[in-house]
Amino acid sequence: MSSDANTTAAVRLLIVEDGPRYLESTRLLLAPHIRKITTAMTGAQALAQLAQSDYDLILLDLRLPDSSGHELLAHLREQYPDTRVIVMSGDSRVDTVIHCIRLGAYDYLRKPCEPEELIKTVRNAAHKVQLERDNRRMLQQIDQSEQWHRLLINTSPDVIYTLDDNGHFTFLNESISRVLGYRPEDLVGHSYEALVPRDELDNARYHLNERRTGDRSTRNVELRLNRKENPGKNGGEATVTVEVSATGMYRALADGTGAFIGTYGVARDISARKQAEATVTFQAYHDLLTGLPNRTLFNDRLGQAITQARRQKQALAVLFLDMDRFKVVNDTHGHLVGDGLLQYMAQRLRGSLREGDTLARIGGDEFTLLLPNIHTRHNATLIAEKIIASLKQPFHIDGHEIYSGMSIGIALFPDDGETREILIKHADLAMYHAKDHGRNDFRFFTHDLQHSLTGRLAVENDMRHALTRGEFEMYYQPQVGIRSQRICGMEALIRWHHPERGLVAPNDFIPIAEECGLIAPISEWVLDAACKQAKSWRATRLEAISLGVNLSARQIEHPHFVDKFIQSLKDNGIDGQGIEIEITESTLMRDMDGAIEKLRRLADQGVEISIDDFGTGYSSLSYLRKLPVHTLKIDRSFIHDLVAPSNGSTIVAGITAMAKGLRLNVVAEGVETSAQLDYLKSIGCDSYQGYLFSRPVTARDATGLLQAH
Repeated sequence: MSSDANTTAAVRLLIVEDGPRYLESTRLLLAPHIRKITTAMTGAQALAQLAQSDYDLILLDLRLPDSSGHELLAHLREQYPDTRVIVMSGDSRVDTVIHCIRLGAYDYLRKPCEPEELIKTVRNAAHKVQLERDNRRMLQQIDQSEQWHRLLINTSPDVIYTLDDNGHFTFLNESISRVLGYRPEDLVGHSYEALVPRDELDNARYHLNERRTGDRSTRNVELRLNRKENPGKNGGEATVTVEVSATGMYRALADGTGAFIGTYGVARDISARKQAEATVTFQAYHDLLTGLPNRTLFNDRLGQAITQARRQKQALAVLFLDMDRFKVVNDTHGHLVGDGLLQYMAQRLRGSLREGDTLARIGGDEFTLLLPNIHTRHNATLIAEKIIASLKQPFHIDGHEIYSGMSIGIALFPDDGETREILIKHADLAMYHAKDHGRNDFRFFTHDLQHSLTGRLAVENDMRHALTRGEFEMYYQPQVGIRSQRICGMEALIRWHHPERGLVAPNDFIPIAEECGLIAPISEWVLDAACKQAKSWRATRLEAISLGVNLSARQIEHPHFVDKFIQSLKDNGIDGQGIEIEITESTLMRDMDGAIEKLRRLADQGVEISIDDFGTGYSSLSYLRKLPVHTLKIDRSFIHDLVAPSNGSTIVAGITAMAKGLRLNVVAEGVETSAQLDYLKSIGCDSYQGYLFSRPVTARDATGLLQAH
């Protein structure tokens, strides 16, 4: 069966014709196209057939033996308005045709009809009948699902809209109220431009008001749309970022083309996602504590500024800023106060800058500053002086009055370097020069400073070979009981026998070792050497003493620190009894929870724990109660001012009293005079070390001291 037969299979046709031969030939001609055909030769028969069955089409001859075709046509229009009537008549007058059309005729054919014309007319009418029937069925289905459809559309989180061919809204779902604050009726009939910020109009014209279809249509394009509410009243944003997908709508034309009738689109609110992306981007390029650009963003801006300065033959300055004595503030008042100081410092520094300058925090208490478009060195000098002047007033943080200066190094492009790496390095070097000359000052880079940098690098390079060349040696400083005046312990101290510089003290190379990552292997060597010496002294059956070893923060933070420590004891054939590790308060505070667990494991092996330089950090009872601490060592800075018992420091007395209350030993460092020793004895200090008894000495001399005492 043809597709046409499938389309008209359910169509019912009634042929009303008084000529038998014409009637039969018409039926046979249409039978291949219309399956259900009934015939009638008079008006009465036609009405009888209509009373029994519904017909979709009637092929009516105007000349019937018992009635006028016009009268029957008028009756059919009144009683059977849904039935289409095609008139067949030999009357070709225009008036007759017009009269029939006015009476409701669907079409008018002149007899004798051409077969092709008759078939085409009937087939088209039948096809239209079938289409209308399908449409009615579809409308019925749509009516049944309309409630669900409206629910789905209006509860969608996305804004669904349609525009006419002039870009005016014809429909918006209820999500427009949630997203932009408008009611749908506020916008229907208005142009989409009412929602678009002026700077987005060109973009919206090709996407929100999309005319293209298929793969060329808009897919997930970001646009900003205006809110209805006044952002000044509710603190919200004036616009909402949406992601638009839209396609043009076309009405098919007979020639196969289409006529544009409007746009269908969906706009998804992605403002939350954009905010999250902005937050991630901000975190990637800014310091979270101060909100300043970080190292990555600073380097990017410096690179752009260098490119522009080179093109325009201008100068720029890079400043490296380092806070003076920040570690003291951090250790004395705690990290919360230290963080607050960094935040207030960032605010104060911003107040000294020009628009277009870039201030960044690159880590710890270090900042960098980019000054583009400067004309002379004097411009950089003015900014540096303004910064230092702004720091004369104290910072007030959590009830503390804190003074903090800034050491500043300055490097100029192109005189001091033409790449960002060299400029930053030279500014850093100039900053260290400022620190060496009294701090809270600024210095410009000079090429003479390069020699000191070269010297520092040489020390680092030589130190990398010092272990393998056996240039390190352990010295030992005795700890003496104040009442017994007998040696009760030794502190192991490293020295470096440099082949050219001679004996190098720890203060001259340990900070460099910490910066370049060599402190861990050096600390491991110190521990191994100390264990070997402890075994040697035990073998000579000298009086039992404790042997103290200083540990670095990086060594303690290593995940296998405890295992390595215990293994070193085993490798040297000794247990932990009599071995004492000395840790500063600042080292503990870097990772208190981790340090507690590790130190307790060592204490279980008999190792004693000593807090070195006590009094310069937190001096808090809380962590002393958590840790397996045995000894507190009072920092030499508190001992230095002790002249006579009457002038004794209340801090030293307080530390001693606190230690006694916690049943801890107290060792005073840096004792150089008898008056200092007398005072320590008067307040109940247990032991001391310092030049009064002995400087740090070699292992051989230390053995002699042990034998003599």
